Amino acid sequence: MLDLKHTLQSLQNIRANPAVSIFVPTHRTFPDNQQDHIALKNQLKQLEEQLLKTYDKVFVAQFLKRIHEKTDELNPNYYLDTLAIFATADQVEVICLPFKTQARIMIDTQFVLRDFIRELSYALDYYIVVVTREMGRLIQASNNRVIHEFSELDIELTPLLPHGAFPVKNETLYSLTAAERSAAAQEDRYLKEFLNRVDKNVQVIHAQKPLPIVLVADRRNISFYETICDHPHQIIIKVDNVTQLENSEPRHIVDSVQNALKDYQNKIHQNHANQLDQVYGSERVVTDLQHIYQAALQGNIDTLYIQQGYSVNGFIDENEQRIEFSAAPEDDSTPTDVIHHIIDAAQTHGGHIVFLPEAYLSGKTPVTLLSRYAI
Repeated sequence: MLDLKHTLQSLQNIRANPAVSIFVPTHRTFPDNQQDHIALKNQLKQLEEQLLKTYDKVFVAQFLKRIHEKTDELNPNYYLDTLAIFATADQVEVICLPFKTQARIMIDTQFVLRDFIRELSYALDYYIVVVTREMGRLIQASNNRVIHEFSELDIELTPLLPHGAFPVKNETLYSLTAAERSAAAQEDRYLKEFLNRVDKNVQVIHAQKPLPIVLVADRRNISFYETICDHPHQIIIKVDNVTQLENSEPRHIVDSVQNALKDYQNKIHQNHANQLDQVYGSERVVTDLQHIYQAALQGNIDTLYIQQGYSVNGFIDENEQRIEFSAAPEDDSTPTDVIHHIIDAAQTHGGHIVFLPEAYLSGKTPVTLLSRYAI
């Protein structure tokens, strides 16, 4: 399974001439997604025309050939909201992004990634485990968007699952005799065994990509699942008031957990804000961007608190480890978001990054560093 954040972060280190970024807004459902191939074809035609203005026909033909090899057989059923293509003369990466972007083509010496990495940093990615007495489903989501519902179409994953593809069905339910079904204790035992099979499948997928779990079921099944699951600490939210659990579209399930998800995120934000309140003003707190950048580069970083959506244009002098706000250190430099460079430096040296909505900062500076030791 693709780790989107990791993939985008690895792509941001690539430098090439040209480095092409292509974005095609797409559709998740039939019949709208049948038009996505046409939109992609049109974008690639425009790319060809733009490249021919700078590069020779042989180079452009080879460049487009590599992209077509990765895109001609794409399955529209797996499109999310944007099809993104990042291509150089040596490699092509095709990614489905879980948010809408404008259709565009960017030709530069590096890929257009920073806005997407920042948006993903704000997102809460999670699994939804949906269980009834008859069925277990698994959905991957990000904030209020469906990423994927696991099914028999996941042909590479299914052989790894001990109890077959999702949705997992309770095959023993209808093999019970009337007497067995009437015995509450016996039925509870069979139900717990079924839920355990669901959990065993969930754990295989969780091991490949660890994400928190939202458990959706009625109260009885929530109680049973918590009893039998191998790692109950993975469950961050339990929701017991969702209808149509077995036959509804995954969009319905994701929509139904948003209130509980918002409450959870608010609690997380408040906890981080409380932590910041406790340390603010101490000798380990740094609020000057210049000093924050230098501390991050030197590995003197514990936690970096950043206001969501905050950016500052400036110029980075990597040799001097300085941020210039008034003039570029080189004549041909263009302004960049210096906050992104600070985040990169912090992550490179193992710092913890916390993004907070402005309302939780209570008048504090948009960027605050808690250093490991006093500067």
